[in-house]
Amino acid sequence: MLVRAGEDLPLVVVSYPRGNIAFAEALRSAICAYRLLSQETRESYADVLGRLPSMVVAVLRDHNQCTCLGNQHPPGTESRMARRLASDTGMRVGEIDLAVESIRRWEPLPLAALAAEPAPADRPVLEEFRFQIAVLAVFLHELEHLAFPDHEEQDVRRRSTSFYAASLREFFSEQLGVKYGI
Repeated sequence: MLVRAGEDLPLVVVSYPRGNIAFAEALRSAICAYRLLSQETRESYADVLGRLPSMVVAVLRDHNQCTCLGNQHPPGTESRMARRLASDTGMRVGEIDLAVESIRRWEPLPLAALAAEPAPADRPVLEEFRFQIAVLAVFLHELEHLAFPDHEEQDVRRRSTSFYAASLREFFSEQLGVKYGI
């Protein structure tokens, strides 16, 4: 699947397991959610986005054997697809992987919640949005590793966790008029 992410993000080629287009749709939805966030929230990744290759291959899996939510593939370790795209297009191509089902179960801020329980009818929508933002946060996290391979994991994680929390606060405030946080 090819995702044109807009002028801020690179062109994303999504590789997903045969028969599981839902994984690709999850990443596409997450990227679309990024464009709906405020400029202030998106600004936290401006320096990262400016250093990315024009095209990124995102390999989606259920889980990673290493138990990570995602990985950036250093130059020389990319898949045959990424190497072929670079050769065919003459573009610099980066590659990351995301463990979609692991991300679905991930709770980066387990103590943060809504002050009031949402109506039962709203819960599926809220959970789906939380999943989209989790996929987006891990996607951006791995893009930062791609752009800045020398950044320390704890610093990269701090930024992606802050982005995740800011995105959820923004959504809950605008869509539901409630606060999200600890």
